[in-house]
Amino acid sequence: MDPRRLLAIATGTLLAATYVACSSTDDAASKASAATTGATGTTTTATGSGGAGGSGGGPGGSGGVTAEDAGAPDAAPDAAAIDTTICDAMGLAPRPFAAGPYGPHRGDLADDFTIDLADGSTYAFQQGFTGCELHVFVPDTLVVSDQDATSIWEADLDKLLKASPKNVHYVFISRQKTDAAAKKSTDAMVARVDALLAKLAKGDADHWRARVHVAAPRAGALGNWVGDVISGSGRIGFVIDRDQRVRGMGMLADVKRYDQALADAKAWPWKSNLAYAANEAVYWNAQADQQAKLDADGATIVPVFEGETLAELAEKDVALPSAAELAKFDTLEVEVTSACPNPDEIEFGNCGAWDYIASLGVFDANQKNVEVARFITSYHRETHWVVDASAMLVQLASGGTRHFRWDFAPSWNTQPTATKLALRFSNRKKAVRPSAATFLWSGGGFGAAYNDAHPPVTVDIPAGAKKVELFAIITGHGAGTGQCSEFCNHQHEFTVNGTVHLKDHKVAGSSDKCMPEMKHGMVPNQGGTWWFGRGGWCPGEQVDPWVVDVTSAVTPGQAATIAYRGLVVGKPPADGSGDIDMVSYLVVHE
Repeated sequence: MDPRRLLAIATGTLLAATYVACSSTDDAASKASAATTGATGTTTTATGSGGAGGSGGGPGGSGGVTAEDAGAPDAAPDAAAIDTTICDAMGLAPRPFAAGPYGPHRGDLADDFTIDLADGSTYAFQQGFTGCELHVFVPDTLVVSDQDATSIWEADLDKLLKASPKNVHYVFISRQKTDAAAKKSTDAMVARVDALLAKLAKGDADHWRARVHVAAPRAGALGNWVGDVISGSGRIGFVIDRDQRVRGMGMLADVKRYDQALADAKAWPWKSNLAYAANEAVYWNAQADQQAKLDADGATIVPVFEGETLAELAEKDVALPSAAELAKFDTLEVEVTSACPNPDEIEFGNCGAWDYIASLGVFDANQKNVEVARFITSYHRETHWVVDASAMLVQLASGGTRHFRWDFAPSWNTQPTATKLALRFSNRKKAVRPSAATFLWSGGGFGAAYNDAHPPVTVDIPAGAKKVELFAIITGHGAGTGQCSEFCNHQHEFTVNGTVHLKDHKVAGSSDKCMPEMKHGMVPNQGGTWWFGRGGWCPGEQVDPWVVDVTSAVTPGQAATIAYRGLVVGKPPADGSGDIDMVSYLVVHE
């Protein structure tokens, strides 16, 4: 294994402490603690406003109204006067400024604010609100590394804008302790902004001039909720998303800025890069688009957990629709929101620190726990996942009260998490729906004997079958001499009546091939090696099932023979300690 990965594994839990320590504090923030808080029981109820949920989707709660935030918003500006050019250009629907209640915590609705800017102008949030833009707040106290106290403001502004979607505003706020120190910092930032804009084409310069803002007052002197947040729970930065919700911001460590000297000193070895703040904008744009689809799908939603703080696992009886009602649906999605248990702290050291398998299962008639959906927890960040588990409609078809199990951390390293989990049943008019699912194989230790434990299976195909699919959830974990399951391209060859279908993982072992997944449900800027490509998964993302249409290879009313073998770069696995975690089915649709 690459020594960098070994180091990352060994030092992963150091990241939160390192990053927080490297972010110097102003007077208010110096009183805050980064220690993990929250209940440790498996079904303890969450308190405060940091629970999972919020009407805008994604992590966070929807409460937490403070006295200064309460009350009706200021008079709304004339909607006709608001410039929605960016909405039109990106094909996004504008929306009005939302009424309260407002709050300062992650997931809360953001109130109006006004900030005097260092260039002499004023930025008013509600006055220009379009509902299709988002705001990223970046303090000057984020530093390059724990051995380089240079502010990330001092470089990479050009890279930040180049990596950014066009509908983001950046608000740079100093967290220096004195007005003089803050003015020195903000004056220098204004000069950098002006110098960069002077180099851009006029259209680009005009665009970003209206969206890059440097606050004149330091955080402790802003006198509004923004100052409170960036001095406290948002002191390493925060976001207001397109749904007007307050969100956290992650660590800006750049996978391409590995420093061996830091590694030798047993410090976090990847330096920070201001441009990585653009990852937040990319992610929250994707989340807003996903939420719009969820809001429009007309799903019947069955909650399983509703914000409870869970630490390891939890089981619960859940009342499903009747069998007759379930027969109307052709789609099942599982939606999960995992939030940090303490809404008054940053995500680092508050959310769980490790990338564990999170699995939702339902107990069948034989009291066997059948996996319905799989996810991977993040390094120190809140997450929001939606996964299509339509094949598992077969497992729920009887309806009524069923017993579910949510399992996401080992007993020896619990991860208290405010959890929302729901089943979403909908009819997408697919013309067919799953009627039977025959279990094929699970995984196991990925060594020389692996394939011997996976003999061929014969499945009778019903005469009424209209569509037949392979359905598999496959992730690789661990490593062994000469091969590995997490960072190697383990391949899975399924043969249906002689027709071969291969699931492989070409990105496994890459340094940055998980990064594009922030557009598909993976939270970016995690406090760990989130960039590395894995064998079938990325940290902080749902595991989307591998589904292949094999209808043409089978004959309704006749038996089909399905064979399987695991490979490592085209060859059977050698002895090693890696593991394949797999469930696989042949699914019939009628």
